[in-house]
Amino acid sequence: MSLRPFLGLVPMGHVDLQVLQHLRTAIAEFLSLPARILPPGPLPPHTYHLPRIHYPSTPLLEYLLSEDHDEACRVLGLTAVDLYIPIFTFVFGEAQLDGKAAIISTFRPGGGADNLRPPRSTFLERLIKLSLHELGHTFNLPHCRREGCLMGFAANLEILDQKKVELCQYCRILLVDYFNTVNNL
Repeated sequence: MSLRPFLGLVPMGHVDLQVLQHLRTAIAEFLSLPARILPPGPLPPHTYHLPRIHYPSTPLLEYLLSEDHDEACRVLGLTAVDLYIPIFTFVFGEAQLDGKAAIISTFRPGGGADNLRPPRSTFLERLIKLSLHELGHTFNLPHCRREGCLMGFAANLEILDQKKVELCQYCRILLVDYFNTVNNL
C-alpha cells in the first residue's frame, strides 16, 4: 500500500501511451496529487451493445471498480471506444459522485464520430478537461451552471471547447473544502 494517495489512470483497451503520460502530468499538476499509469485492462466483450454500436459507460465503470485498484485513491479509466448511457446518444465520460472511479473516452474528442481529427493540442486539451471534470465528480463536485467552469455540463464538442481548464471560484472552494474534510482521501 502506498503511503501517499495517488490517482490511477487505467487504459481500457488500446490507449496511446503519450496521451496517458500527458494526462498524468496535467491531472497531477491541477489537483496537486500524484498520478500513475496503472496496468491496462481489457474492454469486457459482454459490455458492447451491438444495436447502438457503442459501449454503455456504466458497465465499464462497474468493471473498472471490480478490478483491484485499492492502492489508488481514485481511478480514471480511459478508452478509445464510443460511450453512451440510455438517455443520451453518447457521453464523453461518466463518474461516481463522491466515489472512487470515473471513465472517459478519447473517441469523440479525437474526431472519431465525424472523422475530423482535431489538432493534437485541441485533442489533448479536450481530454484534460474531460478527465478533470469526471474526476471532479469523484470529489463530490456536481455540474456547475457558471459559464466556462470546468464542471459545467458539455453536451457537445463546441461547448467542451469553450470551457477553460479551470474551476469557477465556487467549485474551487468546494474542492478545497472536500480535500480539507477528507484529509488523506
